[in-house]
Amino acid sequence: MPNLVKAFSENNHYKVIKIVAKAINNLDAAGADVIAIASNTPHILYYEIAKKTKLPIISIVDATGDYIFEKDYSKVLILGTEFTMKSGLYDMALGLRGIESVTPDHEDIEALHQIIFPNLENGIVIPEDKEKMINIVNKYIVNNQVDSVILGCTEIPLMLQQEDISIPLINTAQLHIDAIVNYCFQ
Repeated sequence: MPNLVKAFSENNHYKVIKIVAKAINNLDAAGADVIAIASNTPHILYYEIAKKTKLPIISIVDATGDYIFEKDYSKVLILGTEFTMKSGLYDMALGLRGIESVTPDHEDIEALHQIIFPNLENGIVIPEDKEKMINIVNKYIVNNQVDSVILGCTEIPLMLQQEDISIPLINTAQLHIDAIVNYCFQ
């Protein structure tokens, strides 16, 4: 993950694709039937990565978009790394499903990214950071009338729990796991 974060920080998409494609090729050589990239941020390059393999890749973004559509949420706040929030990754997926998305403003994106890296990324939950994240979410609930929140970084559920927020939290990691299990048992 540190190599991917560094490559994204440098806007070196070629390096990200190379790292992920190598891992996929290793899995393919080991006999894998399907691939799941267990992180939101690399999905920014999902289509480019998918071109590097013949194996199906189960998308965390599609699993999340389908769930939000099924639940009939209409206006969703997107949390995640700076890379994910600025990429439009979820905006596009939700827009295709007729769902409005709200991305935090620049200041809040920076604050969220600093909460995630390096502490939350390493499993460290700092109470003051949790309070900041809750305050950011509550601001968008009040000011933008969002009806749900995408936890678009797989570590955010370590910090935010449903009882912390008055609207539904959408755990992308759990939805991805569910999609993988469903695929494997079809």
